[in-house]
Amino acid sequence: MKNIIRKIIKHIGYDLVAIDPLYSQSKSRKFLELLAVENKQNDDFLLSPIKVHMFWAYGNLSKLEILCAKSFIQSGYDLLFWSYEKINNLPEGAILRDAGEILPEHRVFKYQNGSYAGFADLFRYAVLCKEGGLWADTDVICLLPMNTLQKSSIDSFVVMEETEQGQQLNNNVIYCAHPRAGDIVDLAFAISDRFDTEKVRWGDCGPLLLTSLAKTYPNIAPVIMEANFANPVEWWKCPDILRRTQIYSSIPSEWGFLHCFNETWRRSGIDKNASYPPGSLLSRIEVMFP
Repeated sequence: MKNIIRKIIKHIGYDLVAIDPLYSQSKSRKFLELLAVENKQNDDFLLSPIKVHMFWAYGNLSKLEILCAKSFIQSGYDLLFWSYEKINNLPEGAILRDAGEILPEHRVFKYQNGSYAGFADLFRYAVLCKEGGLWADTDVICLLPMNTLQKSSIDSFVVMEETEQGQQLNNNVIYCAHPRAGDIVDLAFAISDRFDTEKVRWGDCGPLLLTSLAKTYPNIAPVIMEANFANPVEWWKCPDILRRTQIYSSIPSEWGFLHCFNETWRRSGIDKNASYPPGSLLSRIEVMFP
């Protein structure tokens, strides 16, 4: 993988840098700290809404995806839903876009378990390179108002997650306000676009690729947000802790997003259309975004 990365970066014309640790104290940032640095925009200047991109290959959404979509819409973002066919139950306010404008349909592939996750990895890099904005997986709930992010000094970030082996980047939320040739998203797309779909494994072009790029070439890495910003609940605790009652008395202020880890619902055999138990975290969030 490192040889592939080096060949692509050399082709683009980037200088190679020495391998440094990914998570130095200077790299891992808390969003609340970054908010202290305000943009010097005039308060009277009307900023354009931030575009959020989601991908759903085919079919209708479950209750969980609808809740996630509503959370972005009601937080002030322009939500673009990219699909290869009509979505009949798209929430009001979401904008349906033809995914074929980003990648032709014949490029679509699935893992052996039927998941489109590998293709979604490729698609997110492609759409951010072309459109810019904020990427969010369809199992991510937004808790960060659009104007809060808009008024901050941040124009790009990636997010961490805790794993059973330690920390790594997760590509479930990526902010790239202005696409740049040679940035981490551009390089992730270049590699993913060339990856043999018959050999790609779960996470190869997602967390593993982003972590490898940021770790090997820290000079091109954007701000790296701490795990509790977008992945505050570890994947192995989902979906149980999201549905359990009396776990959280309130939503912590440092949470910008909540990753619900859709795959864990499938593995646990829990219906994503089922009602949320009263007093659970998801039932509280459902009230926030009716």
